[in-house]
This record gives sequence, C-alpha cells and structure tokens, in this order.
Amino acid sequence: MTTAEITKMFQIADSTLSDWESNPKRQKLLTLLRTISLDEAEEYLQPKNIPSKFSPKTRFVKLRKEWFSIDLLWSRQDHSLIEINSLISIYLSTPNQEDTQTLIRLFGIERVRTILMKLEKNMPIEDYNEASEQIEFAIDSETYFENHPLPSLEELLRHPKKRYITYLSKQYGADELVKMAQEKKVPFNTLFQIKKMTGLSA
Repeated sequence: MTTAEITKMFQIADSTLSDWESNPKRQKLLTLLRTISLDEAEEYLQPKNIPSKFSPKTRFVKLRKEWFSIDLLWSRQDHSLIEINSLISIYLSTPNQEDTQTLIRLFGIERVRTILMKLEKNMPIEDYNEASEQIEFAIDSETYFENHPLPSLEELLRHPKKRYITYLSKQYGADELVKMAQEKKVPFNTLFQIKKMTGLSA
C-alpha cells in the first residue's frame, strides 16, 4: 500500500508514519503495511475473517456509545447494561453501513443476521432490504456489486450510501468523486456526507 492508502484506511497521520520510520519496533509494521496491496488489506479486514469481539453466548454488554456513528440510544446512559439482541435490533431498525459493520465486528455475522430475520415482519420493507444489503456488503464487498447493479451516478451522489461511495472512491478517487458531486451541485449537507464517507472530512 502507498502511504496515502495506509493513512486513509487506518486513519493514521502522515507525521505518525514518519515517526514509525525511525522506530525499530514500528518500522516492521510499516514495512508489512507497505508490502501488502490495498485489496489484500481489505480482504484481511473483512468481517468474515475476524472473530467477533463478544461470544455468541454473551447476553448483556455495557453500552459504549463511541462504538457507533449515530447515537440511537440517547435516552440510555453510556456504560449502562443493555441486552445485546436489543442493541442489535435498535441499530438494524435504522440501518446505516458503518454501524451495521460495527454490529458485525462486535457480535458476529450470524447473530446480526438472525436478529434481522426476526425483525422482518415488523420493519418497513425498505429498511429491512437496506439492512440486509448492508450485511451482504459487509460480508463480501467485492461480490456485492456482482449481484446489485449500481444506480445512476447522479442518484448515488444525491442519495449517497457508504457502500456505493466506497466503490466509487476506488473507481474515481476520493478527490475526483467530491469534485463530481460539486459539479452536480448536490446540497451542502449531502456533499459533507460524501466527504465524510470518503475520509476527506472528519
């Protein structure tokens, strides 16, 4: 991977990587990261290859709001005890790609998928399908697009979704994608979303 790819994927500042160059312990890690390709790194980090943080037998967990990009549990205190299945249900009911991938990383694909199947009758069909596709993308982002054709570029830029922006960033590059969105005159808040999804904005 290039320095830019390492910085973007792992959110590591350029100055930190420079420090690693002169640190014998960190230098080996940097050499490893530079040896593998971006595709290999993404494959290694696919949720299917990483054991979940919590055992499938664990019923309760202390809520840590920093896990999630959106706080859907604003009425609960941070670090309060919550049933895992309830936590998964709440986040799948208002699905977004980043938090769905967090659920999978924490609790495992099978558990998340099982909870979604139980929610099917009580969820709006659009939300159910979106959550299902988010899980499918998290499992294997490469084959996802073989089964789900991309909407038009204009539709993608006006209604961005993390999986589509990730795909388009690989095709065009993050800077070019943002430039295309600006040329399409997308609303400011949508442009901000795109910048955030591409890693160009915190």
